[in-house]
Amino acid sequence: MKMVHFNIVTILILFDCFNTSVAQYSKDSCNLIAKNRYSAEMGSIQLGEIFTSYEIPYLNDHTIIYNAKDKKWHLYGIISPQTNFIHLIADSLTQKGWVKEKPFSDGAVEIWAPHIIFHNNLYHMFYTKIGIPREIHHVVSRDLFNWSKSEKPVLALKNELTENMKNKDPMVFRDEANKQWIMYYSMMKDDKHWVVGYSTSDNLNNWSDPKICFDENTDMPGVESPFVVKRGEYYYLFLSARPWPVGGEDIFRSKSPFLWKIKDLVRRINPWHAAEVIQDLDGQWYLTLSSGTQCKDFRMAPLYWNDIIKD
Repeated sequence: MKMVHFNIVTILILFDCFNTSVAQYSKDSCNLIAKNRYSAEMGSIQLGEIFTSYEIPYLNDHTIIYNAKDKKWHLYGIISPQTNFIHLIADSLTQKGWVKEKPFSDGAVEIWAPHIIFHNNLYHMFYTKIGIPREIHHVVSRDLFNWSKSEKPVLALKNELTENMKNKDPMVFRDEANKQWIMYYSMMKDDKHWVVGYSTSDNLNNWSDPKICFDENTDMPGVESPFVVKRGEYYYLFLSARPWPVGGEDIFRSKSPFLWKIKDLVRRINPWHAAEVIQDLDGQWYLTLSSGTQCKDFRMAPLYWNDIIKD
């Protein structure tokens, strides 16, 4: 039988963060070494040494993408005040000290959580505009510097119970198995309970009505910054602020991109927040760590996947 090796998630764990009070976190929490960040071992993700990429007091939800034409890595992310996104570039994903470029703004009072993908020779940015209801917008660029204007949202969720389902933190994933795009986001399923929702699309402009892919029946909004990675036959869902409000990054594993359950938890990395999972040009994976919640400065660490999947 042929053996196919896929790298998938390991980590040594030295303390049980499920029983750790959030009150102990401070701005020094970022200085914990990688091996001191894990909950009781349930899976296999391993982090390397955490390093600082950019010195800044506050850089929260963010997105990183490579531009093959200018051979630069580009980062867009939330800063304070939250009226625009910071724009940083670097020659290398591991470069210490990225270069600040012109920020992105759409004139809104407050914008959150950008996510950028590349498709059909265009960069597509999805982000949240704060209002009632909250809106997810879509803009495009050819160079990651100049962006189109969004005239109307692609999603602005409300229901019979509330005018604001608080949908936010979009992440767009290409589901090759079903030949469609999936947008994941944090939202309320009614007027109280928080879930991870999703919509599907064939063209990145028209999206289906929301469905739920993760529901723990809670009124705590600890389903922030969903991020999905497919590895072999498994889909990994990364979620932040667990436990709410200042907690770690939970990782769930499922064979479906449309459903994760609480029992699918394979790892908690704590403290951590608003992680992006990025693969470098040499194949090395990295897990990013936003600043402003548990630490200062924008950081990341090598991520090692260690699964073996049999045909």
